[in-house]
Amino acid sequence: MMSSDSFPLVSYQPFKLLFQLSYTATIIARLPYYALQALIPPLRPHPTWTAKQTFMTRLAYPLLDLTSRVGITETLTLEQGKEGARFQIVKPSTLDVYKGPLAKGTKPATIGGTWHPKPPGADVASKTVFLYFHGGAYIEGDGRDATCGPIAKRLMEKSGADAVFSVQYRLSGYRGLNPFPAALQDALSSYLYLLNDLHIPAKKIVIAGDSAGGNLCMALLLYLHNFGAETKIPTPKCAVLMSPWVAPFHYHMDDNPHRGTDFIPTTYPSWGANSYAGKLPGGKTDPYVTQLGNPFPTPVPVFASAGTEEMFYERIVKWVDEMRGIKGNVVEIYHEEGAVHDSFLSGPLFGFEESADKVAVQIGEFVGKH
Repeated sequence: MMSSDSFPLVSYQPFKLLFQLSYTATIIARLPYYALQALIPPLRPHPTWTAKQTFMTRLAYPLLDLTSRVGITETLTLEQGKEGARFQIVKPSTLDVYKGPLAKGTKPATIGGTWHPKPPGADVASKTVFLYFHGGAYIEGDGRDATCGPIAKRLMEKSGADAVFSVQYRLSGYRGLNPFPAALQDALSSYLYLLNDLHIPAKKIVIAGDSAGGNLCMALLLYLHNFGAETKIPTPKCAVLMSPWVAPFHYHMDDNPHRGTDFIPTTYPSWGANSYAGKLPGGKTDPYVTQLGNPFPTPVPVFASAGTEEMFYERIVKWVDEMRGIKGNVVEIYHEEGAVHDSFLSGPLFGFEESADKVAVQIGEFVGKH
């Protein structure tokens, strides 16, 4: 298991450069094989996949593994950047709302987020707003246009969103960088920003997220279940999760039936899970970190999608069954046939745009009836 205490040796120069060069050489050597797999249909990992889907998922695996082995977390900035006025600052709530696990360890901090398609106007309180938490195993991503722009566009075109606020929550990393509950504190701060600063009614807010963002959505719902009455924080309209990361510490893939199709290497979720909650006592089974095996009642309707060829498919399905087993819960799942992990994010790059669009339509129908 990776330790969250120190960086790997290959994080430091000159070892980093030497490792990157040698690993890149092995990727280049594999390219002819990836091309052969892509061009000859019987060799493709899935019978419905195109050449692009095959080649890009094969290539993504070692590239993600390379990034994970080096283990350098992105450095975030609160500068507006190219997003301009659409990037807005979110300060921690001044109210006494950070209770229980959110009152321990790291302190709430100022963060930011990007509005899509434009900064909120005077009529924002009448809009259906998606509060979006990006994926990236808690160690990558920033919610800005490069990653969340296409996602926000799809949600606005096909899923009933009038506006999307994608949150730049703090990322975790080695040497105790922003561990749990940092991201959850930020999720709560951004939700309260919509409620209290912009006065958007709770029933006009949809919380949504892909992969680790889906994990964060459910952690926020659990917090509202446990502390909502005490803090007088209302629950949102509904929750939308794409390929939610419901079991972060289940990252060993040797016996996974989708090891040959998905693009996620063991090193990536291992880096993320241990950086985020590796030092948390009982973190592997903590309900705020691991949803699988920890179902809870919630009045908030939940939608989840899962790619049938992704590493986490069976775990997502099992978690949905667990949540459905609690009286009063409304949980729907959409099985994305032939899709890998998080097509909502990777669709344009990997060739799963059509599959992602189908998920978006299902989300629109779900939000529309709740």
